[in-house]
Amino acid sequence: MEKPDFKEIDIQKLKDYYNWKLNYGERIMKLDINFEIESTNQSELNQILEFINKIPEFDIQNQSYLESDFEQDASEVSDYLNFYLDELDESELAGIINLKNRKNSRNSLLMEKLNLIRVGIYPQHSYFGTFDYSIDINGEPCNQLLVVNINKDGTLYDITWES
Repeated sequence: MEKPDFKEIDIQKLKDYYNWKLNYGERIMKLDINFEIESTNQSELNQILEFINKIPEFDIQNQSYLESDFEQDASEVSDYLNFYLDELDESELAGIINLKNRKNSRNSLLMEKLNLIRVGIYPQHSYFGTFDYSIDINGEPCNQLLVVNINKDGTLYDITWES
């Protein structure tokens, strides 16, 4: 994963929002840091960088969180995936998943198409990181997001569906 350039961050005069577009595997991922304070210290900036360095690990871990949620009776992930199954016609679905695959459910096939498109870092918030996942339609991420919010240590805070 490409790393952001922190040169523009003046820890004595923080802006409330910094953002980058970074190479992440075969894709471009957006990264932003959102401050609610006017200054910080190098230690906090190092914690943010350490969190950023763990994004690939957190991404894998978040996939497990999503799968666990999917297996529950009341599931944000299932609702999200069912939205696509209800809204898209067969030809649109065929552009995303292999409809001839009978080994896996359409929901499972759609779940495999979730891509990490954005990570937001909120050092002063009740959770530390927001990971936005989306499904590509015609090569572009959809505006419907499955959001995994985690704490600084990577533990799950919650999963939400946003648009």
